Amino acid sequence: MAATLPSERDLGLLAARVDSLSEPDRGVLYRGLVDAAKDRAAHDGLFWLRFVLTRDEADAHHSVKPFPLYLDYLRELWGVLADRQRVVCAKSRQMLISWCVAAFCVWWARHKENQAIFWQAQQARDAINMVCAAKGAPMGRCQFIEANLPVWMRQTLSPLEGRLVYPNGSFIQALPGGAGQIRGNVPSIYVGDEFAHQEEQRGVYTAVAPLIQKGSKAIFISTPNGSDNMFAELYHGRPVGVSASEGL
Repeated sequence: MAATLPSERDLGLLAARVDSLSEPDRGVLYRGLVDAAKDRAAHDGLFWLRFVLTRDEADAHHSVKPFPLYLDYLRELWGVLADRQRVVCAKSRQMLISWCVAAFCVWWARHKENQAIFWQAQQARDAINMVCAAKGAPMGRCQFIEANLPVWMRQTLSPLEGRLVYPNGSFIQALPGGAGQIRGNVPSIYVGDEFAHQEEQRGVYTAVAPLIQKGSKAIFISTPNGSDNMFAELYHGRPVGVSASEGL
């Protein structure tokens, strides 16, 4: 059972007394609050998101921003990601869908042991930019999220280009497009980024589908790319132009 954080009233009472506490007692109070927050974050992803920062390269004045938990659709998407084994999400730019999925992958990897998370994009560079960049390059999004958590929440990671390895045995791995890149791997979570624009969508889905039946999560996100592709079929539940009774 997750530890319970003090209520706002209790925190106020503690704050009122903190000046009268001894240094050892302040340390005990601090460690207790940190442990309770970590424990709650492990079970409550929306609570953990309060500590996540995002990067907005289009904003020259305020590029680093808190994750926008005030947006209802992002909270709803998080719930879908947590509850469903297959998620198909059409998006447009500046909706922060990719940031939400990246944060979900980070949260999953850091709080669950021995998880294999694969993030696939058509171009290797695009996948790397979502996961972890080479030393000296701008951080990948998953890497950025980890590096900008509060100090007390950070973990000792092994960052490599295209790969984040966690001390609990979990990892997030970038993959270039192609069915052969995912075939033979057994992902705990598979992310198909800009899936409608990947060249081997059907082959990738054929490789991933049996794993969904065995418990893996598969997340397909993309801007639309017409109707004659696997992403459109997954999104609509059937090939476009085919009736629902004849669907997938």
